Amino acid sequence: MGIKALAWTASAIAVLAGVAGAVASCGGDDGTTGGFPLDGGSGGRDEQGNVIDTDGSVITTPDGGSSACSPKTCQQLGFDCGDNADGCGGVLQCGVCNAPDVCGGGGFSKCGNNGFAPDGAVACVPTTCAQLAINCGPAGDGCGGVLQCGTCVLPDICGGGGKPSICGNSVPCNGLCKQQVTCDGGGTTTLKGKVVAGTLPKYLPNNAVPDPVPNVLVYVPNAPVLAFSKGVQCSQCGADVSGSPLVQATTDVDGTFTLTNVPVGNNIPVVIQLGRWRRQVTFNVPGCVTTAIGDIHMPRNKSEGDIPLTAISTGSVDGFECVLLKMGVDQAEFTNPAGGGRIETYLGNGARISNQTPAESTLTAKLATLESYDQVFFPCWGGQIAKPAATQQNVVDYTDNGGRVFATHFSYTWLYNIAPFSQTATWNANAGSLVSTSAEIDTSFNKGQTFAKWLGIVGALTQQNPARMNISDPRHDFDAVVSPAVRTMYTVGQNPNFPLNYSFDTPWGKQNQCGRVVYSDFHVAGTNSGGQTFPAECTASPMTAQEKALEFMIWDLASCVPPPPKPLCTPLTCAQQNISCGPAGDGCGGLLQCGNCVSPQTCGGGGKSGQCGAPDGGPCAPKTCAQLGFDCGPAGDGCGGLIQCGTCNAPDTCGGGGNGGVCGNSAPH
Repeated sequence: MGIKALAWTASAIAVLAGVAGAVASCGGDDGTTGGFPLDGGSGGRDEQGNVIDTDGSVITTPDGGSSACSPKTCQQLGFDCGDNADGCGGVLQCGVCNAPDVCGGGGFSKCGNNGFAPDGAVACVPTTCAQLAINCGPAGDGCGGVLQCGTCVLPDICGGGGKPSICGNSVPCNGLCKQQVTCDGGGTTTLKGKVVAGTLPKYLPNNAVPDPVPNVLVYVPNAPVLAFSKGVQCSQCGADVSGSPLVQATTDVDGTFTLTNVPVGNNIPVVIQLGRWRRQVTFNVPGCVTTAIGDIHMPRNKSEGDIPLTAISTGSVDGFECVLLKMGVDQAEFTNPAGGGRIETYLGNGARISNQTPAESTLTAKLATLESYDQVFFPCWGGQIAKPAATQQNVVDYTDNGGRVFATHFSYTWLYNIAPFSQTATWNANAGSLVSTSAEIDTSFNKGQTFAKWLGIVGALTQQNPARMNISDPRHDFDAVVSPAVRTMYTVGQNPNFPLNYSFDTPWGKQNQCGRVVYSDFHVAGTNSGGQTFPAECTASPMTAQEKALEFMIWDLASCVPPPPKPLCTPLTCAQQNISCGPAGDGCGGLLQCGNCVSPQTCGGGGKSGQCGAPDGGPCAPKTCAQLGFDCGPAGDGCGGLIQCGTCNAPDTCGGGGNGGVCGNSAPH
């Protein structure tokens, strides 16, 4: 086989270095060194492994030339990943690993998953909730991930016992708390029931059940339930809850509730409460089973519980008193002021209790009189009757101080021309009326969604999706509402459509609000009731769909009642927990973001949870040239990286003496 005589020059070394990364194998076995003749040259190898000159001619072939260094394959070396030396100064590309395997994870330049990260760092092993010794709230896993460590059963809250991310409370266990039991197998002592209106059978069609009441607080008290303070109170939702609730729940839209971890024993008290509607009943509760306790109706009279002290200024068109009667309030509770009933009547131009029923002006002339009531109803008088500015201001001040007001149709005279009530809607007073219309429920917010579902449950809808009902005697007195006031119902098929009712909290525009106003622009019950004596103006028939809509609004007027105040848990900071990256729990059920790491560092990358670390010091320790016994050419470090081990001085070549990665030659001395 002919071989051209070539001179060894620096250019040959340069070319060798330039092509080394692309050569898959090098050299033959004909006594030359490094794959090139001893006298040099400036060629390289083609894809088939032939040694070529710069003019493209073959100098030697892989099956027998003059090289003394036989390049190794990845298979011969037992490598399956990373860059590695072929023993003759060339570089082998031995492949990549499929996740979760990484190069070096199974040994030197071998794929495996033995605690290595893809970049050769210590794998950040995620921490579990159990390892963190916590049982509630979110937490960081130390590797940039989020753990969800569970929820607590009231009265415990996350961090409430003073231990971060541990369920507990700071309330000493006494009273009924001592009757709560731990059940085998993770079970609980549970009560299931339903809160309904107190509607009597004569107002229920075909033996139907009373309407459900949503958003009612249901709880087991662990202390005496105190009497409500008299008069209007400017307090936030939940401030009227007493008795130190031990376990609690809130009724769903269908009135159902589930109480868990209930104390075991006879005569266990259960309280239902919606604003100042409240009733307490007792049950015998067996341990570690679920007991169905059936329906609990809202109080019908003072002997059953608390009913908001209510003032009604009767109107000739809308009989609010008739709706309350059908909702279950006993007739005996409707009296003149100071008559001992919970529904006190003032004469507008509607029905009266007796000839001694005082006029509406007796109610509204003094703020102190208004403030003696929990809620006040102003039904429609059948015409636009102007109200004195001073009494309008009294109504505004009453709601600012926590009072609740419900007005219908022409009683917009309490709203439309007195600031700030006039700013809550785009008023268009007495713009017109319709015989009937289809109305759609606004489900763009939570209360509207509840209203729509509830109307469907009680059979008041004509269409489910979108939720619609028929309205008789609708009126057009405002065109739109001003946020944050919310409409709950609006006309369909009109040009343009307009709201039929809305509500807003008071003081209007203030952050700290405690009162509420509801306005409905359609008639509901008892037309031409002027001059009649209650309950002659009320029909004996079941509630119409429109009366049911008003029923929901009356329940809503008394809300809201969120869970009572909880024990304070002081959140921890990232610094307090010595966490500098990734998410972490704050110990109180909240989530912290403790920062990001700057590349190439990663969260947990150095093997320490919640700390930034560089991906360069893991169990796959990169090898050095000296450790490999190499003094020339490129080599793999065993962890997927490439190292350069130097060059040889002519006439030695890398591997030329028969030892891969070692300078030498096979020429006789």
